[in-house]
Amino acid sequence: MRKADTSIRLAVTGIGIICSIGRNQAEVWQSIIESRSGIGGLTKFPGDMFPTDIAAEVEGDLDDALAIDGREAKRMSRSDLLAVIAASEAVAQSDRGASAPLPRDRAVVSTGTSTGGLLEGEDFYFDRLVRGRHRVAASRVLQQPTSGPSDAVARALRLGGGVLSNATACASAGAAIGMAADLLRSRHVDVAVAGGSDALCRLTYSGFNVLQAVDEKPCKPFAAERKGITLGEGAAYLVIERWDDAVARGASILAELCGYGATCDAHHPTAPHEEGRGAESAMRGAIAEAGDDPRIDYINAHGTGTLLNDSAETKAIIAAVGETVPVSSSKSYFGHTLGAAGGIEAVITVLALQHQLAPPTLRLDIPAADCTLDYIPHTPRPMPMTNVLSNTFGFGGSNVSLLFRRA
Repeated sequence: MRKADTSIRLAVTGIGIICSIGRNQAEVWQSIIESRSGIGGLTKFPGDMFPTDIAAEVEGDLDDALAIDGREAKRMSRSDLLAVIAASEAVAQSDRGASAPLPRDRAVVSTGTSTGGLLEGEDFYFDRLVRGRHRVAASRVLQQPTSGPSDAVARALRLGGGVLSNATACASAGAAIGMAADLLRSRHVDVAVAGGSDALCRLTYSGFNVLQAVDEKPCKPFAAERKGITLGEGAAYLVIERWDDAVARGASILAELCGYGATCDAHHPTAPHEEGRGAESAMRGAIAEAGDDPRIDYINAHGTGTLLNDSAETKAIIAAVGETVPVSSSKSYFGHTLGAAGGIEAVITVLALQHQLAPPTLRLDIPAADCTLDYIPHTPRPMPMTNVLSNTFGFGGSNVSLLFRRA
């Protein structure tokens, strides 16, 4: 297998996103500017059996946003549909204005997810119990595999360069982007459509409630009164190409993906290492891969709102880049989207670079005593940014950090 050549520059030429604060990048960025949160009541399934009843849901019918056959859409899970919507926006932007189209037969789809079509699997088994096994179509359970979002994107957009699907807990989409970078740098593919997609489902909603990791009110990352996460859903993808290829086909370059760091705490099934050991190493890895010891101007933190994560990430950031870098948690807008988080927050980070505007941390009135950084409270902050990090961490101690540079 050919080795990835880290001297090869990578260009981001398209981005697409859908989450609770918008169904495309324009709507999402407008919500960021207006400090408008997308957290509300849970409606996708009954919430009266759970201690909490809030979530960050994508509103409206997803089928209306798809330019594909209605019968094909009906075969897709909610995670698949979210993925196709976001990936379609990213690919369309990448092709817009270019002198040559993307080489779709050499485009890999790399997706991170943690639930896949689990919501549809739950519905199948509930209906089977209530209506009887002969009255529920067995084909509905085929929507469940975590490979579904990648397969759906490849089919819908005719991307023939292969598919990757990984479920690395909440670091899944970040890892998907990093693996795509390696494939491009080793010249196994010419284009990568990389990101993540996850829909709300009962199992994850129940599981995080059982762990007592969910706040009854909208999450408050890094705040003294933080009590846990708010669960959300959504999808986001980046179109990534080798820099020279993007220039040759006349594509508009939105940002450069310079570095990717991935580590494991090797510490605990759910809790991060108290000192943020793995998270620090992931950030250092992304910085080292950039090759020129760049100064980091902003960090889009993992920032979940849990007591352990926010404290450990703060320590990791201080150890990796110091105490003066502004940091914020965009999860305060759209909740924790689990396997999709790394993709959604990578897109937000690219938008922040383009607009030279750092998203704030909403609802941060009083920072916690163990959270001692500048978390950009309440409102966006105009500031010069060249090199920025996007962090995403997950259960099992998985850590991913991506370094983006202004184009």
